[in-house]
Amino acid sequence: MVADPARLRELVAGADAFVLDLEPRRYEAWGLEADALAGLGCGVVCAITPFGLSGPYRDYRGPEIVTSAFGGSSVGIGAPGRPPLRMPLSQTAIQAGLVAAIAALGSAYEGEDREAAEGARVVDIAESDVWATVHTGTTVVSYLFSNRLRSRQGRRVLGQPYPHQLFRCSDGWIAIQASERHQHQLFIEMVGSPEWAAERRFGSRLDMNDRHADEVDAQLAPWFEARTRQQVFEECRARNIPAAPVRTVADVRADADLQASGAFERFEGASGVELTLPAPPFRFAEAELAPPGPVPPPPEAS
Repeated sequence: MVADPARLRELVAGADAFVLDLEPRRYEAWGLEADALAGLGCGVVCAITPFGLSGPYRDYRGPEIVTSAFGGSSVGIGAPGRPPLRMPLSQTAIQAGLVAAIAALGSAYEGEDREAAEGARVVDIAESDVWATVHTGTTVVSYLFSNRLRSRQGRRVLGQPYPHQLFRCSDGWIAIQASERHQHQLFIEMVGSPEWAAERRFGSRLDMNDRHADEVDAQLAPWFEARTRQQVFEECRARNIPAAPVRTVADVRADADLQASGAFERFEGASGVELTLPAPPFRFAEAELAPPGPVPPPPEAS
């Protein structure tokens, strides 16, 4: 898209809020330098960038794996001994967008007269800062109050009562989090009330998780591997134990509830093949969002 700063200013003038998410190098092309944002003629401007509109990293590019690591969240994602991972499923964009929405709503709620204000409010949202708040709310607090250092533990979460992890079933994985004492008791009953569960060294569920989880997992493996994800899920649901099967893309697409709720939309691709993609996660009362048209074919390799 060719930058057209004049057209952009025309479109946003008088708007309550303007949220933008561009690479830093594209801000100037659109006439959106940091000192020019307040003069766009709208109520509030929420500018999302990897590292903020100012500071030593302002002009750095920041893909999700970088901002997630810079903000401290990647320290606990992934398997031990393996490289850290980024937050999944475009969570960086989602969380930064959520912060922008909260800022815009806060500005609108205050209801300041824009005509009397000295230009638009400018909210500087750094994606790395967004992850730093998550890091502060979990990892830092855990260290301050429990002296626990968070690290990559793969399918398990340390510092939590057992079980708080993934278990391998005959056809895949299931996540179970039985944090409350009565849930743990029901979990033990579900797996057959084995005698070893009453041993003194397993009296603390935190120790069971942080010190003995590999041993406990090995004891439970035959029970889980003899059942499918759905069977274990039904067992958990009957006891109100929080659980969820780890689904593949094909599993999600075939889900009857998601299909009934309109979570997917179908349209024809450029080659004439029908495609199924996630629909927008919101609905308008008086407007219908339709697919923009056939998906263009990928560019030919040069």
